[in-house]
Amino acid sequence: MATRTITGNLAADPEVVQAGNVSITKFRVIENTGEYRSGKFVEHDTPTTHFVEAKFELGQNAADSLHKGDEVTVTGSEHTNSWGEEGDKQYGRVIDADQIGVSLRRAIVTVTKNARDEK
Repeated sequence: MATRTITGNLAADPEVVQAGNVSITKFRVIENTGEYRSGKFVEHDTPTTHFVEAKFELGQNAADSLHKGDEVTVTGSEHTNSWGEEGDKQYGRVIDADQIGVSLRRAIVTVTKNARDEK
């Protein structure tokens, strides 16, 4: 699996789904991509959509903190997933998030640390 870092905006609020005993937070990040041509940055016509999944505390914190439109940076391992019936299968790239950060460019954030379980 390749490690990727992307920056973009959430297309919708995160969704939490159960997979057995594990909660997985899923969301889409829309990234405006482009390239430099003759020294000028030219945006591509169509933005790139990334599917992101986060598990455990990272996923729960993302679900509790993030909302549609928030600008984020996501780093994680990328792989291909498939869904649908045979003959109508669709494929997409998914990033299993290791880190999720919120951009402070257009937002103010208050950091609240999770309480650790004392045993």
